[in-house]
Amino acid sequence: MEERLFGMTTIDVRKLAFDLAVANGLIHNFNMEKKIAGPDWLKGFRRRNPDISLRMPESTSAARAMAFNKPQIQKYFDLLETAIDQIMYDPTKIYNMDESGFSTVPSKNTRVFASKGRKQVGILTSAERGKHFTAICAMNAAGNYIPPCFIFPRKYMKNELLDGAPYGSVGFAQEHGWITSEIFLQWLKFFVKTVKPTTKEKIVLLVDGHSNHKTLEAQRYTKDNGVILFCFPPHCTHRVQPLDVSFFGPLTTYYNEELQKWLKQNNGRVITHFQVGRLFKNAFLKAATMQNAANGFSKTGIFPFNKDVFPDHLFIPSEITDNINLESEQEGESSKTKTGLTTDLNGNVVQTAVHDTYIQIEAEDAKTSADEENGIDKNVISKNQKYFSIKPSDIVPLPQAEKKSTIRKRKKGTFGILNTSPEIEVLKKKAAQKTAREFRKAAKICSKLDESSGDEEQIVNVHNDDDDAYCIYCNSLFKESKPGEYWIRCTTCRKWAHCLCADVSPKVKVFVCDICIP
Repeated sequence: MEERLFGMTTIDVRKLAFDLAVANGLIHNFNMEKKIAGPDWLKGFRRRNPDISLRMPESTSAARAMAFNKPQIQKYFDLLETAIDQIMYDPTKIYNMDESGFSTVPSKNTRVFASKGRKQVGILTSAERGKHFTAICAMNAAGNYIPPCFIFPRKYMKNELLDGAPYGSVGFAQEHGWITSEIFLQWLKFFVKTVKPTTKEKIVLLVDGHSNHKTLEAQRYTKDNGVILFCFPPHCTHRVQPLDVSFFGPLTTYYNEELQKWLKQNNGRVITHFQVGRLFKNAFLKAATMQNAANGFSKTGIFPFNKDVFPDHLFIPSEITDNINLESEQEGESSKTKTGLTTDLNGNVVQTAVHDTYIQIEAEDAKTSADEENGIDKNVISKNQKYFSIKPSDIVPLPQAEKKSTIRKRKKGTFGILNTSPEIEVLKKKAAQKTAREFRKAAKICSKLDESSGDEEQIVNVHNDDDDAYCIYCNSLFKESKPGEYWIRCTTCRKWAHCLCADVSPKVKVFVCDICIP
């Protein structure tokens, strides 16, 4: 159940124990009113099974559970091998970049000592929710780090915000404090300036599938500067991205500690964006170790390159769903569990997994040989089989998605090398189509007249065969027009101009520009 992301709580296990005891007719001292086993039984159960531990699970979305499947991961490693083969598997040339949000308030508080009997224990913070900011970090497989980049939620950037920040850090201002395509392009320029790749000495930059990382400008710039931009599979970064696996966790923990330490040392003050640079530096220096970077790339199978780094039990959550992204029917057959026939303890023929059948046969053979060595009579064992006629899986069946007759096709996220020539050409066509749509939309806006006017309709239109038009007076593009800005066309040279720039009314039916006036 835990492997399928449906782990059982202590209450679930105690209720299951009660149901098993009742269903199999066993003598027990469980609570008949609440229909649950007692806490003492649970302690004994954990003591008898030391290989089972009580853990705090991490929330995993359904999209991540479905996307992390074996066929998709195999395809990802094939594409990754093609990318890093171009740099001869050099760890100093394999970088991973990602951004994460931070706040002036700790994301998680640590436990503190308090007097027994207290109903509520508090801890001081700067505010209820705090002010957030974004940090962009990058590291390579050899253990080197790029100075972080900060994005603050403000209109204009101040250099004072970087006081005390890690050396070489840069900062940007954005209205919401998020990364945008423009900021990502600026970060790429900072990255290229720091790492200094060339078209002959290329590097691989691993990024997630955020739309800001897939723009035409970013792909053009990276290709021109010797950067192989590689995208992770969608909804799989919690397993395949080194920064998520080994770096951002310790960084967040150290940063929260620095926030609490600063509040204790500065009584009566609160943390603002002007203090986070120095606090982030202390946490960054603790987390940015060569060991953390090497572990992140090793555990994800990037360097040393290992296609089999993920055990099979990690793919079990995707097997209970019907939304596995398969490239062919052969891959689909290979990902499905082969089934066979076996018999249960009552002699009934049931369908089970071949793998489970082998395990059951091996377990029975081992048990039989052990019983023979210990001198246990087989007849006694057959009499006790009635106690196990109903198994836990009969009461709590393993989750399995229902088969649907029709599967809705969804748009698949692209992954692999982004800045190839075919990909750039596709983005160029999409950009041209988007410009044409915006151009036609702007033309319709400009062609409207004031409804209050009783004059005849003045047609101000732009032909679809024009890629774009510019004002012959101010050189501004037509697609950048704002609502309410009227354009007019010269009847002689057929060029366009703002009505305001030409100093004419949009109701004029015949217009000759200054260039065409004799």
